[in-house]
Amino acid sequence: MAKLFRELRDPETGRWLPKEVWYRVRGSVAVLLSMAVLLGGGWFVYGKVHDAYIAFRTVEDYIDPEGAADVVVEIPQGASTTAIADILLAADVIKTAKAFQSVAASDPTGVRKIQYGLYKLRTQIPAKTALQMLLDPANQINNQFQIREGQRLSQVLTALAQATKVPEKSFKAALKNRKQFGLPDWIGPSNEGFIFPDTYNLPLKPTAVNVLKLPINQFNKTVNDLAFEDRAKALGYKPYDALIVASIIEREVNRAEDRGKVARVFYNRLKKDMKLQSDATVAFANNITNRIYTTDKERESDSPYNTYRFVGLPPGPITSPAKAAMEAALNPEDGDWLYFMPINLDTGQTVFSTTFEEHKKAVAQLQSWCLASAENKKKCR
Repeated sequence: MAKLFRELRDPETGRWLPKEVWYRVRGSVAVLLSMAVLLGGGWFVYGKVHDAYIAFRTVEDYIDPEGAADVVVEIPQGASTTAIADILLAADVIKTAKAFQSVAASDPTGVRKIQYGLYKLRTQIPAKTALQMLLDPANQINNQFQIREGQRLSQVLTALAQATKVPEKSFKAALKNRKQFGLPDWIGPSNEGFIFPDTYNLPLKPTAVNVLKLPINQFNKTVNDLAFEDRAKALGYKPYDALIVASIIEREVNRAEDRGKVARVFYNRLKKDMKLQSDATVAFANNITNRIYTTDKERESDSPYNTYRFVGLPPGPITSPAKAAMEAALNPEDGDWLYFMPINLDTGQTVFSTTFEEHKKAVAQLQSWCLASAENKKKCR
């Protein structure tokens, strides 16, 4: 630095040399200007490259995981990856269907875990974020209704009308056009038997048709999963007959371990042309919904569902059986039983007998249980 100052002064007088000073200043300014040009050009190039990168990334996908706004989307029952992608695209959750399909392809197991129903998502989010949100139960809007096991159709339709605010007559009208539900061609004329009991998510805009499709689609799926038609034929019965047996099992059996045995009792009776004598069918014939035990007068009904009066199966199911009852109808336990009698209504303990004499002893056991206490007596009515 001292040398620089000496070069800018006259060695004899010590005065500043204007020309030297100017040359030095001009040179420094030129260097600074050059650096400024280089830096400015670099920043310009960086900006262009960055913009190009962002444009490349956002051609097919959004990049902000926070998104723009809340949105509710509905994923239908059994929707494919392509269908889900189209739904998300229509709601502006994702930028392109291709982006979601690409993410789904990298996580096929995750996609299969997406449940149908309503979801609170965000618009304009990356496809990966959309998949993560669909897999998070916290984002699912719970708006459910339940069809309980053992209910007859009239009870189910009343419950559906209350849950959906859709008039009950609309459900009855929808069931007049059963072709729209894709039921197996072996289903009989009755609307009992295929409104599958389970818990379902209500559609965003419930109608009689889209609500009924939920349990009926589940019935169709269960029939396929169980290979119901083929297995019924292997037993020597029409699939509709096996469905009727399953519906009676649903109403008659309290314990899981008894379903296969009860199925065997009914099949054994059918082979011997014996009356089934199922109180559950008599209760159906008399429109009784709060009990299955029946009186002598009720068993005098001339309804074809009265299996105390008529030999063989009733003309249709008496309820929609759940999967366990359907499986039991297809897979009866081996045995020669012709009778069954619950002897403890609290535990469901049931005695299976091969002779009428053995059955009478079981009946006496039930009677003793009923008389054991006032509380028991109420349950035996």
